[in-house]
Amino acid sequence: MKTLSRVVWSEGMHLGPHHFQAQSRYFEDAVRFAAESLWFAPYGLLGWELDADALVNGTVSISYARGVFPDGLPFHMPEFDALPAPRDIRDAFPALSDRATLLLAAPPERPDGRNCALEDEEADRSVRFIASTVVMPDENTGRDEKPVRLGRKNIRFLLDSELPAEDPPVTLPLARIVRDGAGGFSFDPEFTPPVLQIGASKAIMARLRRLIEILEEKCRSVARPRDLGNPSASGFSAQGIANAWFLHCVNQGLAPLRHQCFTKNGHPEELYSELARLAGALCTFGLDSHPEKLPLYKHDDLTECLAELDHHIRAHLELIVPSNCIEIPLEKTARYFWHGKLADQRVLNRSRWILEIYSKIGEATLIESTPRLAKVCSREFLPRLVERALPGLKLSHLPIPPPAVSPKVEMQYFAIDKAGPCWEHLAQTREMGVYVPGEIPDPEVRVFVVLDS
Repeated sequence: MKTLSRVVWSEGMHLGPHHFQAQSRYFEDAVRFAAESLWFAPYGLLGWELDADALVNGTVSISYARGVFPDGLPFHMPEFDALPAPRDIRDAFPALSDRATLLLAAPPERPDGRNCALEDEEADRSVRFIASTVVMPDENTGRDEKPVRLGRKNIRFLLDSELPAEDPPVTLPLARIVRDGAGGFSFDPEFTPPVLQIGASKAIMARLRRLIEILEEKCRSVARPRDLGNPSASGFSAQGIANAWFLHCVNQGLAPLRHQCFTKNGHPEELYSELARLAGALCTFGLDSHPEKLPLYKHDDLTECLAELDHHIRAHLELIVPSNCIEIPLEKTARYFWHGKLADQRVLNRSRWILEIYSKIGEATLIESTPRLAKVCSREFLPRLVERALPGLKLSHLPIPPPAVSPKVEMQYFAIDKAGPCWEHLAQTREMGVYVPGEIPDPEVRVFVVLDS
């Protein structure tokens, strides 16, 4: 029950604690009412850190947490609120289940009942606040300290299996605990609790960054239809029109997603809205796809709804041009030197790296000279290799290159061996370098990565 009627103050009235309690309740309920009216699901976590090492021994412990409970109760631990006491969950963990949800729990506010215990020994799990005496100075002078009793929030850990059927506490999911085969416990890294900002969740940000990398690669790999930009063209090819609409969907979705990733303070529902817009547009290219099949937004189950949207988008991005082959854009930064950045994380996973090269020296000479003279390494190490005449990553000629690279007759292709210090530093810095000396005149160089299907 909300209190949206203000206290009437008048001269000569007899003041009691009830008047100030009613005034505080009015202010709190007015703020909650405004927040619930202006924003969708204005509750969740803003930041938290759990002790994974303690959980190995069956104890849940938290280093800090801040956020808002579903009923509007804010918390900021340990700066302004006490941390919940660590708890051993080994006996409380469901015996027949391999997972459980860890909750932050607080007693609900009781408009017609007791909400604060004046002493610690009087406290129980049903009281929302526990009085705690703090010495505070006069704000005007900075002196004249007096003891003031403040209501400390009675927050504790609970497992979802422990929630009572009657008079349940106000809860906020914190993590998912899974039991391993050896009987130990760990936190599920894929679980996403309700959050107020996407930047609070490492899982959401990792999924968003990965999707942006895929979209950026699609913008580079999908051929822009030339006939659409040719004023003398009498008509448009079907493939050209399909590519144009596909690029329109990708580019329209990429810009707002990059903004969300940069600011990090958007509500998850805002991110869902942009993902759903992109997913719905991509339904155009799927024969059995329809926007009505897309998952609805669930603030209390962000793990499932965002994962389904992400899977739908990535699957439909492969309908026009399958991206099992990614080109690493190379920029000529100096004579004989090319540099490129590994923007897509997938190129460092299971994949096959291919060097494409052309020169007018002739096919046989190019095949013989490239593995001996050309060098591939990280951008930082490459100049040192050239100065000391050391080899880079091993290059092996491919008489029959993979079909995924769309091989050209005049080009020669070489497999890049992913092993050794050069590869380790390249993967660490995510910047590669290619060196082709003057003995191979006027080279044309490209690097492709064929992903494991």
